[in-house]
Amino acid sequence: MVFHYKKLLPLLLICSACNTDYENPIKENIFPIIFSTRIQTLTTKSIITGTTLPDNSQIGVFSWGHHKNDGSVNTTLRKDLANNLYTKEAGDTELAASTDAHYPINPDTLLNFYAYYPYIQSAAHTPGSIPFDLSKQEDIMWSTPVLNRSKATNEEAVNLTFNHLLSAVTIKFQKDDDIKEEMILESISLANYSPTLQLDIQTGKLTQAVSTATYTFIKGLNTPVIPAQQTIVTDYLLFPVPKPVFIVRMSGKEYTIESLKAFESGKKQTYEFTLQAKDIHLSGSINPWTDGGSSNETVYF
Repeated sequence: MVFHYKKLLPLLLICSACNTDYENPIKENIFPIIFSTRIQTLTTKSIITGTTLPDNSQIGVFSWGHHKNDGSVNTTLRKDLANNLYTKEAGDTELAASTDAHYPINPDTLLNFYAYYPYIQSAAHTPGSIPFDLSKQEDIMWSTPVLNRSKATNEEAVNLTFNHLLSAVTIKFQKDDDIKEEMILESISLANYSPTLQLDIQTGKLTQAVSTATYTFIKGLNTPVIPAQQTIVTDYLLFPVPKPVFIVRMSGKEYTIESLKAFESGKKQTYEFTLQAKDIHLSGSINPWTDGGSSNETVYF
């Protein structure tokens, strides 16, 4: 079963800026970058469920500058906006910048903005492969790019619309009455699945490392599976795949479950597993004798 619901999460995030580091600056023209952001309306949400980002949330922002005649080509990564850190402070709706950021005052320069959550410090020099680890259970989000911002639009907020990139999976188990023996759930894994992910900040594409290993994401259980349905895990964040293969360990044995329901990006999904045992019923019958006819034979002595 898949749950679907929609909810808009608005959040106003403002960051003041200071002067430019461009050569020959016009000192009397200092323009702030004003960021406003919201979590994109989706068919459902994953882990962040409030109307604002959690307190102390950290967002990374990149920006590329280019000449207005170059279209939207990303040419020069801005040093002041190369994985710049913004933090939502507790009890406030504003973002605090870790360093000063600003618009260029050059009238022929345009900026493209890209943002992601949560902030990864090591991403400054690898915007095409920002690393993430599923075991940390972070709600990875990427903002729709804001393109071609200029001096003429400096008074308009840079609206960052974030999209959930992972799937939030809930797993439930139960058994039918036809299973009389005790079944103890010990762990749940995924076959050919890696927890190592990378995000390309410009495309928003999240990729998974190729792996033939098994990723055990629920372990250390000692849970009897009973006729009543039990929730084993709620909203576990997983990388989207088209046909997940679960490996369930119960009572010392492993069982493979090939699901046809994909993990979908930005959706909450519930997988309900019911253990069943189909008895083999034997029945027998005797086909009736059929009349084979008669034969009149003459015997000579």
